[in-house]
Amino acid sequence: KRTLMKLTKLLMNPSKVDRLREKQKMTINDLYRTGIDILKSNNIEDPEFDARCLIEASLNIDTTRFFMIRSQKAEEQIQKIYLNLIERRKNGEPLQYILGKWAFMDNEFFVGEGVLIPRPETEMLVELAKDFLVANKAPVVVDFCSGSGCIAISIAKLFPKARVYAVEKYDEAFSYLKRNITLNGIDNVFAVKGDIFDKNVIGGIIPDLIVSNPPYIISKEIKSLSDEVRNEPVTALDGGNDGYDFYRILADFGLKEYRQNGTAMFVECGETQGDYIKALFSKYCDKCEVLYDFNGLQRIVTAFK
Repeated sequence: KRTLMKLTKLLMNPSKVDRLREKQKMTINDLYRTGIDILKSNNIEDPEFDARCLIEASLNIDTTRFFMIRSQKAEEQIQKIYLNLIERRKNGEPLQYILGKWAFMDNEFFVGEGVLIPRPETEMLVELAKDFLVANKAPVVVDFCSGSGCIAISIAKLFPKARVYAVEKYDEAFSYLKRNITLNGIDNVFAVKGDIFDKNVIGGIIPDLIVSNPPYIISKEIKSLSDEVRNEPVTALDGGNDGYDFYRILADFGLKEYRQNGTAMFVECGETQGDYIKALFSKYCDKCEVLYDFNGLQRIVTAFK
């Protein structure tokens, strides 16, 4: 009797009947296109890419499989899951946090609230480390402000005989660091819970190379960043009043402390910061260079004895 009453109400309201039919007929591709429209109307930068990542996550499939089954019916449960993910993305939550994992140097890393998202530009730092360390059979590397561990773990995978120390201060990021070491199945990365401003943080370790992607945003500029970037931990962004707090300690602790041992240092920086950092580092090294990324922006500063 109740079912009959519901059906009667639907028949008296054609628009509801149409919506019900549309929902029943919706294909996976229709659902995908709906997500694109929602993201596009909310000014998400790359709605097609984000919508595809989220539909694949909802179905637990890869891109090849998506194109094979996109004409199939979208089950109601999948519709709910997908549209919930689209809603989160529409509201500014980073795509990487929603997915829970992100690729870096062809490796996967857990990411989420409390840890900086790995970015393609940072792969340049690993490539430079690879070229520098290639002649060293068992290098010692220290990665300061390690976060997810993407730099340390990628270097360790390239050099299985290396000893890589990943230093991270904050609890949430340190948790991701340890999970990512396990995820990538390596035993030559050593997670160190500590603060870069503590000069005893790595004890008596003498590194061949120090790498770091430290916080470098000027404190007062953080509030002007996009909503999406401000979803990332402020502790991974805030470089102090002028953006150079971490570079000063890296110069004083890293280059000055280990200059007699020939330790090199490669750091990532903001697009206008390279020249200042070069001048800062040049006090303690024989050769210092500012390198540019694929967008023609200052990205890496290298320092050698």
